[in-house]
Amino acid sequence: MNGLTTIGDNKDTSAPLSRLYLRPDEAARVIGVSRRTLASWQATCVIGFRRVGRTILFPVADIQAALDRYRIAPIGEPQPTRKRRIQRIAAPEPTVP
Repeated sequence: MNGLTTIGDNKDTSAPLSRLYLRPDEAARVIGVSRRTLASWQATCVIGFRRVGRTILFPVADIQAALDRYRIAPIGEPQPTRKRRIQRIAAPEPTVP
Protein backbone atom coordinates (compact mmCIF):
# COMPACT_ATOMS: atom_id res chain seq x y z
CA MET A 1 0.00 0.00 0.00
CA ASN A 2 0.97 3.64 0.01
CA GLY A 3 1.65 3.88 3.75
CA LEU A 4 -1.66 5.58 4.54
CA THR A 5 -3.97 3.79 6.92
CA THR A 6 -7.71 4.03 6.76
CA ILE A 7 -10.35 2.47 8.95
CA GLY A 8 -11.01 -0.34 6.45
CA ASP A 9 -7.32 -1.32 6.16
CA ASN A 10 -7.11 -2.74 9.67
CA LYS A 11 -8.60 -6.18 8.88
CA ASP A 12 -6.06 -8.38 10.63
CA THR A 13 -6.88 -7.27 14.20
CA SER A 14 -9.53 -9.01 16.25
CA ALA A 15 -10.91 -5.80 17.81
CA PRO A 16 -12.76 -3.59 15.34
CA LEU A 17 -12.34 0.15 15.52
CA SER A 18 -15.28 1.59 17.42
CA ARG A 19 -16.90 4.68 16.01
CA LEU A 20 -17.25 7.77 18.14
CA TYR A 21 -19.96 9.44 16.06
CA LEU A 22 -22.99 8.26 14.09
CA ARG A 23 -24.85 9.97 11.28
CA PRO A 24 -28.59 10.60 11.85
CA ASP A 25 -29.81 7.57 9.88
CA GLU A 26 -27.36 5.29 11.69
CA ALA A 27 -28.20 6.74 15.11
CA ALA A 28 -31.95 6.33 14.52
CA ARG A 29 -31.45 2.72 13.43
CA VAL A 30 -29.24 1.92 16.46
CA ILE A 31 -31.68 3.50 18.93
CA GLY A 32 -34.69 1.94 17.23
CA VAL A 33 -36.64 5.12 16.50
CA SER A 34 -37.63 6.86 13.30
CA ARG A 35 -35.50 9.60 11.77
CA ARG A 36 -38.33 12.02 12.52
CA THR A 37 -38.32 11.12 16.23
CA LEU A 38 -34.56 11.59 16.33
CA ALA A 39 -34.96 15.03 14.71
CA SER A 40 -37.56 15.92 17.33
CA TRP A 41 -35.23 14.84 20.15
CA GLN A 42 -32.49 16.87 18.53
CA ALA A 43 -34.71 19.99 18.36
CA THR A 44 -35.78 19.67 22.01
CA CYS A 45 -32.21 18.95 23.20
CA VAL A 46 -33.06 15.47 24.48
CA ILE A 47 -30.00 14.10 22.71
CA GLY A 48 -26.71 15.85 22.08
CA PHE A 49 -25.29 16.33 18.61
CA ARG A 50 -22.48 18.07 16.78
CA ARG A 51 -22.76 20.07 13.58
CA VAL A 52 -19.72 20.08 11.31
CA GLY A 53 -20.62 22.26 8.36
CA ARG A 54 -23.86 20.77 7.07
CA THR A 55 -23.15 17.35 8.57
CA ILE A 56 -24.87 16.38 11.82
CA LEU A 57 -23.12 13.82 14.00
CA PHE A 58 -24.39 12.12 17.15
CA PRO A 59 -21.70 11.09 19.64
CA VAL A 60 -22.21 7.52 20.83
CA ALA A 61 -21.58 8.68 24.42
CA ASP A 62 -24.39 11.27 24.14
CA ILE A 63 -26.76 8.65 22.74
CA GLN A 64 -26.01 6.37 25.69
CA ALA A 65 -26.39 9.23 28.19
CA ALA A 66 -29.77 10.21 26.71
CA LEU A 67 -31.02 6.64 26.92
CA ASP A 68 -29.74 6.24 30.50
CA ARG A 69 -31.53 9.43 31.56
CA TYR A 70 -34.89 7.90 30.63
CA ARG A 71 -34.19 4.41 31.93
CA ILE A 72 -36.90 2.81 34.02
CA ALA A 73 -35.60 0.47 36.70
CA PRO A 74 -37.08 -3.04 36.81
CA ILE A 75 -39.15 -4.17 39.78
CA GLY A 76 -36.96 -5.09 42.72
CA GLU A 77 -34.07 -2.85 41.74
CA PRO A 78 -33.57 -0.05 44.26
CA GLN A 79 -34.51 3.39 43.02
CA PRO A 80 -31.70 5.91 42.84
CA THR A 81 -31.91 8.38 45.64
CA ARG A 82 -32.54 11.94 44.63
CA LYS A 83 -31.37 14.80 46.71
CA ARG A 84 -34.37 16.59 48.09
CA ARG A 85 -34.19 20.11 49.23
CA ILE A 86 -35.42 20.26 52.79
CA GLN A 87 -36.83 23.55 53.91
CA ARG A 88 -36.32 24.12 57.59
CA ILE A 89 -38.98 25.97 59.45
CA ALA A 90 -37.64 28.04 62.28
CA ALA A 91 -39.23 27.23 65.61
CA PRO A 92 -40.78 30.19 67.41
CA GLU A 93 -38.52 31.66 70.03
CA PRO A 94 -39.64 30.97 73.58
CA THR A 95 -41.16 33.92 75.37
CA VAL A 96 -39.88 34.80 78.80
CA PRO A 97 -42.65 35.64 81.34
